[in-house]
This record gives sequence, structure tokens and C-alpha cells, in this order.
Amino acid sequence: MHRRFFLALGTLATLAGCASSKVSSLPVSSSTEQSVKVIAFAPGGGVLADAIGVELSNRGLTVIDSAATSSMMIRLNLNEVEITKPEGLNKLKGQGIDAILVVRSAGGQDDNPQSASARMNSTQNGQVLAGVTWQNGFGGQAGSMADRVMRKGLADAAAEIATALVARVR
Repeated sequence: MHRRFFLALGTLATLAGCASSKVSSLPVSSSTEQSVKVIAFAPGGGVLADAIGVELSNRGLTVIDSAATSSMMIRLNLNEVEITKPEGLNKLKGQGIDAILVVRSAGGQDDNPQSASARMNSTQNGQVLAGVTWQNGFGGQAGSMADRVMRKGLADAAAEIATALVARVR
């Protein structure tokens, strides 16, 4: 009897120390009536941005990856600071781009993403169409079996972020 009690107590304590990944995003604005079909990725988003691009493409959006965006920026005489300013957004709009997506992420000790943020701005008026923050889960001590089970890899993180973004612009 005591053995079962301590086993149940140990299981409960282990589960209490675990948390799954979390996604938070800006509320959907009723003033956002813009349809987004073509998204350009700002340079510097890294491998997570590329994975989010694949997920958005799988959901029917046209994605301009960061390398193509960099080439376009050179042709349009824009730098990374100017790309999110009104003049830069207007130049991107002239290229048929509806929104620009800026992705920033930090990696964990296990080579999985630890946290990320994604912000999508309209090229029409600069308004933030979608903003998402994502935090990976944890379970016990870093590197433990419980921790490895709770943490998400690149593909899962990208899918969660893409789902949150699409929910805001469709």
C-alpha cells in the first residue's frame, strides 16, 4: 500500500514539473481586412524561418524565402532596416508581396528551438497582421528522459507557429 502511494506521489511530482510548448499571439483585429497570399521572409530568420516557410507553403500561401528576399532587396536598393519602413514596404508591395515576416529564434542545449517570435507586417500599410511568440516545453532536468519527451523539434515548432500565423491572416 505504501509503495503504491509513493509511486503515485512520485508520478504526480514528475508531471507537475513538466510543461508542454506554449504559443501566444496577438488578438485578431477586426480592422484587418487584408487578404494575405504572398509572404516574403526577412533575412536572418535561420533554419526555423525556413521550416515555417515550408509549413506556410503547405497551407497554400506563396512564400518568398529569405535568400530570394535578399536578392530582391539588392535590386530594390533596400537594407535590412529599410525593409520594414513605409518606403521599403511600398517597394515590396510593388513586387506583389502582401506581407513581410520577421522570425527570430533561440536554440536550446539539445539543438531544438528554445523560443521564437514571428511578426507579420502588411506591405499595404505597415500594420502588424500577426504576431506570435513560441516557447518550447520542458520536463525535469535539462537532458533528462522526461525533458526529451516534452520538448518539440524543429518541424513541430514550425507547424505550431505556422498554424497560429495562418489563424490570424485567413
